[in-house]
Amino acid sequence: MSTLNAMQRGALTLGLFALITAGSVASLRALTAERIDAHQQAYQQRQRQAVLPEALTHRATVSSVSLPDAEKLGYPGGVTGWQVENDQQRAVVLPVVTRRGYNGDIHLLVGLDEQQRISGVRVTRHQETPGLGDDIERRRSDWITDFDGLRLDSLATEDWAVQKDGGHFDAFTGATITPRAVVDAVHSALQYAANHALFDNTPKRQAEEPKR
Repeated sequence: MSTLNAMQRGALTLGLFALITAGSVASLRALTAERIDAHQQAYQQRQRQAVLPEALTHRATVSSVSLPDAEKLGYPGGVTGWQVENDQQRAVVLPVVTRRGYNGDIHLLVGLDEQQRISGVRVTRHQETPGLGDDIERRRSDWITDFDGLRLDSLATEDWAVQKDGGHFDAFTGATITPRAVVDAVHSALQYAANHALFDNTPKRQAEEPKR
């Protein structure tokens, strides 16, 4: 075999190997992205369940709703919320994000019943300092449950703050910025609810499968 033929065969083999490798990487990336998306959706559904009234955690219909004025919830590009209802009760779940966290954005879900009482709050994503700011997570502490049952008018405006700022809510030792950001975000969600008819049957609703 001539040197030229050997070089051509080597180049062909190398090219084929690169093509197979690129295809494998692309397939693995697509499969991984699908799994990550599935896990994120499942996690979000669990968190959504956690902020609902007990009567709506089973045998209820979930409808996605395109929320107007979403910038008031921290989403200038728009965001989707959810209406959840059965024969006895209705609730809404609002996503809200604050960019005032110590290490970046903090994403939350806020559940509200028809009386605009908080049925639950959960942090769905954050980058706060482990061992300090991550006490906003329900699995780390019960601090987030202090919002349960509150309405916008349950506290004076100045009380929607951490105690260090003269407000109602506890702060974490060495991590005041994180709970302050969460309190502000929940307060914003309640103000948003007070200014919008969240239980109207708007045409922008898309029904999902009923919960079993």
